[in-house]
Amino acid sequence: MSRWFLVQTKPKQEVRALENLERQGIKTFCPRVLVERLTRGKRRVSREVLFPNYLFVRFDQTATSAMSVSYTRGVNRIVSFGDSPTQVPEQLIDQLQARVHQNASSLISNLPEEGDQLQVLDGPFRGLNAVFSQIDGDSRAVVLITILSQKVRAVLPFSSLTPTQQSTTRIL
Repeated sequence: MSRWFLVQTKPKQEVRALENLERQGIKTFCPRVLVERLTRGKRRVSREVLFPNYLFVRFDQTATSAMSVSYTRGVNRIVSFGDSPTQVPEQLIDQLQARVHQNASSLISNLPEEGDQLQVLDGPFRGLNAVFSQIDGDSRAVVLITILSQKVRAVLPFSSLTPTQQSTTRIL
């Protein structure tokens, strides 16, 4: 009877492991999501692995050797406790597959949008509220800070800013 197991892949080799395991006839599942990142000062959307360096495989231990899975190109090891691979519950995989399918077109982003309220964490403007205006390079933001009843334009590193709302990640 085939069951689901968790496989740790070598760094950045999830796709390679996935292809090689599928060539062996092993069913695989590697959940991916759309993520918005800042690259060279521009917003870029890419599909990324939800659990970096991990993927799920389904195989029958009586028909397929766990060693052949472990020695597949791109695979580091099968996650185990003791000598035997640890099984992943079927319900967990079903829930993950349903969630990934349901949110296939949803975008995860922690980048602020124009007009978002931010708070300055450090520097001379520490503790003041700011309004996000635009991105300036890979690590800076142009914000408007109210000082003496006037809006002043300032360029601050993203690391010095935090959203004033509870959540820092938006799902669009």
